[in-house]
Amino acid sequence: MIYLDNAATTKPSEAAVQAAHAAMVNFGNPSSLHGAGLTAEKAVEGTRRIIAQEMGVKAKHIYFTSGGTEANNTAVFGTAYRLAPRGRHVITTKIEHPSVLEPFKMLEKKGFDVTYLDVNSDGVVNLEQMADSLNENTTFVSVMHVNNETGVIQPVEQIKEIIRKKSPNALFHVDAVQSFGKLPVQPLKWGADLLSVSAHKVHGLKGTGALYIADGVHINPLLHGGGQQSGVRPGTENTAGIAAFGAAISEFDTSVAFSYMTELRNFMKKRLIDEIPDIKINGSDRYSAGSVLNASFIGIKAEILLHALEARGVYVSTGSACSAHHPAPSHVLTAMGCTRGEIMGAVRFSFERAVTIEDINEAVDIIREEAARIPKIR
Repeated sequence: MIYLDNAATTKPSEAAVQAAHAAMVNFGNPSSLHGAGLTAEKAVEGTRRIIAQEMGVKAKHIYFTSGGTEANNTAVFGTAYRLAPRGRHVITTKIEHPSVLEPFKMLEKKGFDVTYLDVNSDGVVNLEQMADSLNENTTFVSVMHVNNETGVIQPVEQIKEIIRKKSPNALFHVDAVQSFGKLPVQPLKWGADLLSVSAHKVHGLKGTGALYIADGVHINPLLHGGGQQSGVRPGTENTAGIAAFGAAISEFDTSVAFSYMTELRNFMKKRLIDEIPDIKINGSDRYSAGSVLNASFIGIKAEILLHALEARGVYVSTGSACSAHHPAPSHVLTAMGCTRGEIMGAVRFSFERAVTIEDINEAVDIIREEAARIPKIR
């Protein structure tokens, strides 16, 4: 198997599996005061410190969730409702993950004034439109760092500077699910008030995520009952998943990951362009995180190519895994101005550190053969 769908999920590392197993054997509740509980609490707090160190923040600002979706929902709803008495204008972009877009759509239904920012053909947010949209009623802005479909990096630091100038009291959330562990994630440098990450994107287990909340920022919790995590995210912590998250993070070096995945992406891109006719790369090298390559096979339905590749042991996707059960034209590529044919033929290849150049060579050979076999759509 050549697995090139790492933006959907990654294989849990051996260290993560071992840490999860140890936490299940030592099964105490981290809120219990006896020895078994203290052992569990030690695992939870150890991971909290590891995540904080990776971000360059204090451990007390890290709150564990059930994943990136809950972290994003908590940030959006928790902040928007908390600040509603001060203003009901909120801003996001047209290319966000569904776990951000859907909450914003819900806010619209609840009477909030929502601005959805455009992006250019490279997939980068329109900063002039952002500056024009900010006003005295703006309380919250949410922009992802790395796009899950194209790998395009958004200029989050510049965005925060614009917010400071135009709406200094507005809070800024960054969805860093696709960048954490692959690029430096620096909430203090970026000026992020809230920031979301997920374990299974970085060789941890599914069902675990975290939300960074800056000092002095207060939000309404989504859940109620129990006093865990200062009441921000009550409920017994997923000790096994949290322990695995910490073990997975301890293994990676973001600078090495970025340079290596960029090498893989650029190598694959060149071979695809050189050897397969009617292909278009979506997103610019200038803004690429290196972890994702999105390519449109013009005249071919991507789903047909996906299953042809799967039959030969190459695993890819046609976009966000969260949209797979409700297929629709990609909202990301639509916002970038891609044609219908480009969108219908778009395939996402996503990488991680265990993928090799040999894997890419074999995958491209298979892609070329299968693309040539599939009848073109006229």
